[in-house]
Amino acid sequence: MPGIMKHMVFPTPETGTADERANERIDHLRHLLERERKARIEAEAVAERSWRDLYENQVRLALLQRITDASNQSSDFKAALGIALAEICAHMNWDVGHAYRIDLEGKARPQARITYAAEPDRFRPIMDASRRQILQDGGDLPGRVLRDRHPHWIDQMAEDKWFPRRDLALESGLQSACAFPVLVGDELVAVMEFFSRRPLVDKDNILLTVTQASTQLARVVERERARTTLLHEARHDAMTGLPNRVLLDERARAAFARLQRSGKDLAMMVIDLDGFKAVNDKHGHHAGDALLIEVARRFNRVVAGTRGKHGWPGPSPRITLARVGGDEFVILMDMLADKRLPEFLANRLLATLREPMPIDGEMVSVGASIGIAHGGGDYTSIEQIRRDADLAMYEAKGAGRDRIVTFTDALGSDVRRRMALERELREAIRENQFLLFYQPIFCLGETPYLLGFEALIRWAHPTRGTLSPDAFIPAAEASGLIVFIGDWVMRQACTALARLHQQLPAHNRPFVSVNIAPQQFLQPDFTQSVRRAIADSGLPPRCLKLEVTEGVAIIDAARTRAVLEEIRAWGVQTSLDDFGTGYSSLSYLKNLPFDSLKIDRSFTASIDDPKSRDIIQTILDLAGKLGLTVVAEGIESSEQDRMLQSMGCTFGQGFHLAPPLEETAAFALAAAEAPTPPA
Repeated sequence: MPGIMKHMVFPTPETGTADERANERIDHLRHLLERERKARIEAEAVAERSWRDLYENQVRLALLQRITDASNQSSDFKAALGIALAEICAHMNWDVGHAYRIDLEGKARPQARITYAAEPDRFRPIMDASRRQILQDGGDLPGRVLRDRHPHWIDQMAEDKWFPRRDLALESGLQSACAFPVLVGDELVAVMEFFSRRPLVDKDNILLTVTQASTQLARVVERERARTTLLHEARHDAMTGLPNRVLLDERARAAFARLQRSGKDLAMMVIDLDGFKAVNDKHGHHAGDALLIEVARRFNRVVAGTRGKHGWPGPSPRITLARVGGDEFVILMDMLADKRLPEFLANRLLATLREPMPIDGEMVSVGASIGIAHGGGDYTSIEQIRRDADLAMYEAKGAGRDRIVTFTDALGSDVRRRMALERELREAIRENQFLLFYQPIFCLGETPYLLGFEALIRWAHPTRGTLSPDAFIPAAEASGLIVFIGDWVMRQACTALARLHQQLPAHNRPFVSVNIAPQQFLQPDFTQSVRRAIADSGLPPRCLKLEVTEGVAIIDAARTRAVLEEIRAWGVQTSLDDFGTGYSSLSYLKNLPFDSLKIDRSFTASIDDPKSRDIIQTILDLAGKLGLTVVAEGIESSEQDRMLQSMGCTFGQGFHLAPPLEETAAFALAAAEAPTPPA
């Protein structure tokens, strides 16, 4: 009970008269009504504000949606910026909008200034002045944004005496202005400026709206930059930064289209580095990449210098330097007024490569083979000009490297014949069109007897008949096909001789001599190829003789010695071919492990000349002292045979003794003779 009584409220006893009590009740009711009225008004105000805020938010969202849609549909920032100006002005009921695009140096781009006005004629003076405005830190309204990177306001135009366009704005009836940054991260990319005939109210709402619009515009800039980056990467070499094949082709096609209209020349230059592979092999790919970057830098400097006061004295063409892959560069010269300029530029390119380059802690040097083709004549496409520049470059490389060759019709005919021959050689390898002839090698005397054969290749051409080596070996060497052909000759000769040995007595088994081209000898797996040929055929190693020329030693004497020593250890014989025709034959005889040497046919043919006889005699005497056997090539007459014997030459070959024979005839000769060597 005490707890219940504690919370009970007892009415206050009524006091005063009835009228007084009635008045009190009326006052109380009035107070309640007033409080309810105020609450209702406040609630209605809250509701009205909520509806108004909702409406304003919806309007702002609609504005932002339009700007967003325009931004998403455009990869051009200038177009999106123009749409945003118009939409913001319409939304805010502002009269003039103006935008500056800012470059990476913080300067306005005059060509990207954009203006908007609902009434252009009325506001023409301020719009024209704004277009001429030079953006500077601090001074004008956009300059203040440029300086501070945040919005700026002019609430009363008449009071801002530091605003340069104040008088023009006031004459147009404009009373207020504001400017806002468009930022990508911390970078200012644009400034938007607005003018109004009315005061600026609700700045928070203005700031929110324009800031959100600026965010959408910033995304357009990001997309534009991403697109620009992708386009640049697609058209430029990632390593050197030079234009790549894609951009070169675009410019070359455009240049060719201008060729007929301009009346000026066009030229293409193909540059292939000489010695680049050696740098790569010795120092690694990272060094090769560093070398390419340095070469590109030097080439760029030369091209830029061509346009300078110390460069070409005449008009400069449009020049594109491109890297098209590996160690190959191409230069396109468009609107060329003087046909001498390409060769002038090519000589400067060669000169800049002659200075050694610091790569991987060493000074390395490379050269270049350069081919040039001009755009006149009967060309119907830029690809044909590029093809002929390529042909000229290969001609330069084949002529000794570090050279410049300009394409001519005569060169084109010659190169195309060689290319056709190369294609036919590849077909011959696939179709096994080669065959071997064997020229007997005899021990000279009144009754010569057979010692062995020299394997000589012939080409059973499907339309031109049987071709001798002189007709196709140079092309095989130039194309690198000599490696495959030489390996085929060695394997076929070993197999054939092993087959012949099965038909002959053990004391009369001839050797076979095989010519080895320098490119074949220098292959990393050459010794393995020799070992396989011997193992697969079953031919005794002592019955195989390999003939190499001085050209092998010139390239790499140390490696030549190591290879010769290895194969001689198996029993294979070695011979120095065409002795006396090189520059350092004596040094090779001293330093390289040969079993025999061959007197070149040119000395045999001129044996009637006392000087030739003296040379032959010297060779024979020297060989005797070094313990080498000597074979004379090209014995074409009995007189040559007699004179060689009288000088002490005991071995020889030539048409006087026997011509090169097909396998059946050659091996029949060996089987028929089967002589017993004299005691």
